[in-house]
Amino acid sequence: MSTPETVTHVHPLKKYETVVSSGQAALRALLTMNGGATVAFLTFIGHLWEKGTLPRDSVHVLVSALQFFIYGTFFAVLAYGTIFLTNCLSSVDWHRSSNAMFVVTVLGGLASILCFLAASWRAVEGFQAATRALPT
Repeated sequence: MSTPETVTHVHPLKKYETVVSSGQAALRALLTMNGGATVAFLTFIGHLWEKGTLPRDSVHVLVSALQFFIYGTFFAVLAYGTIFLTNCLSSVDWHRSSNAMFVVTVLGGLASILCFLAASWRAVEGFQAATRALPT
């Protein structure tokens, strides 16, 4: 004879803590990804500039990629800040405002991802332009 499965319910506070910690981990990854790419890209462009090997036709593309990496970092930091506001509004039972701030947090994270993708795309275009300028 089989025994009925026991249904376990997760306490709402535990669910909330899990969502917050997961969201913070995701934003931490986005911040690291965009911030690290910004630093690496600045180093790369500075090295090319210093050596005098930065091709003119790739400069505008590389600079636009750098801008997107910086925007992605900004959106990740913004989303981090809105997590704090979401928690504050939630703690005083302003549920509508808390929910709206949560949406802003998610949109900030999505904007950060989109900026990273756009920056990566532009960086590849810049590298291709730089490669074409190399002597054969």
